[in-house]
Amino acid sequence: MSEPITIGLLAASRIATQAVVRPAADVDGVEVTAVAARSADRAAEAARTWELDQSFGSYQELIDSDVDAIYVGTPAALHRRWAIATLQAGKHVLCEKPLAANAIDGAAIAEAAAAAATAGVVAMEAFHWRYHPYADQIRSVIESGELGPIQRVETRFDIEDGHIGRNDIRWDLSIGGGALMDLGCYNVQWLRFVGEIMGQGEPAVVSASADCPVAGVDGQLEAELAWPSGATGYLHTSMMADFTGRDDVLNGHVAYLKVSGDRGTMTAVNPLLPQNGASLEVVSSEGRRVEDVASTSTYQYQLEAFRDAINHGQSFPTTIADGVKNMAVIDACYQAAGLEPRPIVPD
Repeated sequence: MSEPITIGLLAASRIATQAVVRPAADVDGVEVTAVAARSADRAAEAARTWELDQSFGSYQELIDSDVDAIYVGTPAALHRRWAIATLQAGKHVLCEKPLAANAIDGAAIAEAAAAAATAGVVAMEAFHWRYHPYADQIRSVIESGELGPIQRVETRFDIEDGHIGRNDIRWDLSIGGGALMDLGCYNVQWLRFVGEIMGQGEPAVVSASADCPVAGVDGQLEAELAWPSGATGYLHTSMMADFTGRDDVLNGHVAYLKVSGDRGTMTAVNPLLPQNGASLEVVSSEGRRVEDVASTSTYQYQLEAFRDAINHGQSFPTTIADGVKNMAVIDACYQAAGLEPRPIVPD
């Protein structure tokens, strides 16, 4: 048996527990061994909490260490600097979503990833939902043709107002804050996923509007999109939703993908985290059915795919190049709403 892939956590982020530390315990062939933070004390505290062997008081120390791969869990606007540094050091990268501050920022990571790939280095964007069997169920329904030609794709991902305090980094424009960046990047990928299945490519942003209680930061954003076939798309994302009277709140959020054709409708409830409860309902001329959804963690499937890409060269969907395309749609939504794409942080 080969030695396990050792993973270091670049940033002692909240999401690291759910995204890497816990699923690693259930994935053969990977081991989380180290963490780096902006201070030695913070790194040591995180290492104790996660029972890791090593801690580093700077990100560069982790990159210079002997780990095989690094999970970049910083705020989005800092991804470029540290993902590129990791790739240039010859280490594999699992980069938290969204890929970067904007598409230009992301393109710099893509260039470094392409260069590193020639030496067998893997770079993956951490859109975990894409690795769950639920994604294949959604694809199967659309590809079956039972919905007829697709006419409308609607997405929503909201969390309740007050769930994220205004002092949270997700309200900080300078490091990539905004509902579209933190939550709506999933909406964009859901829309693009359906567009890919339809063979329509990237959607065009037709219009958008945003509510910005903090200057330049979208607390809520909605957008209309379209594909060449005439099919239309819609996204709604909010960090300040009012859930009063709603009956579709699940684990503190509302998240769904609804695909309508001229012969039926498919509603995927909670494509984000199906392990926390999900359903796939199809209503068509053939009747109504609800398909069961596997409860295994999306993050476990993602980590298995990362391992297999490293060990066996297996392909995967959330490439860095695809992440740049996702960022381009995000940038276009901001511009259509009268906002600027998130600013690039200088190195």
